Amino acid sequence: MKKKAILSVSFGTKDAELEKRTLDVLEREYKAVVPKADVYRAITNEALIKIKHELEGDDAPVYAVRESLARMVLDGVTHVYVQPAYLLHGREYEELVNMIFSHKADFVSVKCGEPLLASQEDLEAVSNAIMSDYKLSDDEAVCFVGHGSEHYTNAIYCALDYALKDQGYDNAHIATFNAYPKIDKVIDHLLKKKTKKAFVSPFMFVAGESALEGVSGDGADSIATKLREAGFTVEAKRVCLAENEKIRDIFKKHLAVIAE
Repeated sequence: MKKKAILSVSFGTKDAELEKRTLDVLEREYKAVVPKADVYRAITNEALIKIKHELEGDDAPVYAVRESLARMVLDGVTHVYVQPAYLLHGREYEELVNMIFSHKADFVSVKCGEPLLASQEDLEAVSNAIMSDYKLSDDEAVCFVGHGSEHYTNAIYCALDYALKDQGYDNAHIATFNAYPKIDKVIDHLLKKKTKKAFVSPFMFVAGESALEGVSGDGADSIATKLREAGFTVEAKRVCLAENEKIRDIFKKHLAVIAE
């Protein structure tokens, strides 16, 4: 007898309220995509799993990927649909795929969905999704800030920047903390366009307080501070990607593809 299950994988968050607005909502929507499937959650941040269990006790429903797969075996699951809430085909995605398929013999079928930025169609959809709350004048701009990666797939951030422009969002820019494009390159563009006001927002599935401070805090190294020092008026939008229904729709679309 076929028994289906969805494994929702993310880095996780220790912010309970943020979790309710993001992971909890997304997983309810996953259930609507595959109504007959049970939904399991796994997070890849081992330190966070430990914190969760310390805060909520040993019965806290927080597990690493291998533990969640083992629970599925015990529950008699036969068909597994893994949907990671990752942004790109980076190192974490590669490690997840390798781990998932190392357990392939435990199930009749195991499939893994794509991350957010997996195709040109995704780039265009993400561009429209993140710009849906902005109506910028000619002297305004918005900068979306991601973590960045040393992995070669970091180039997708540049592709997204191009896609934004191709979709007509000339005043929208992508920057990263740890890779290219850096905020100094964005500042160069803003100065050339005589921008007066810059909005800044995290380009992260979920953004904890430390990440938000790095994007929009008052610290000397924050993106917002660097923009202010360059002469721009700055307004922070402290909203992460998982709070955007149109972004969640893309993850749901990727789940639907593997659940067909």
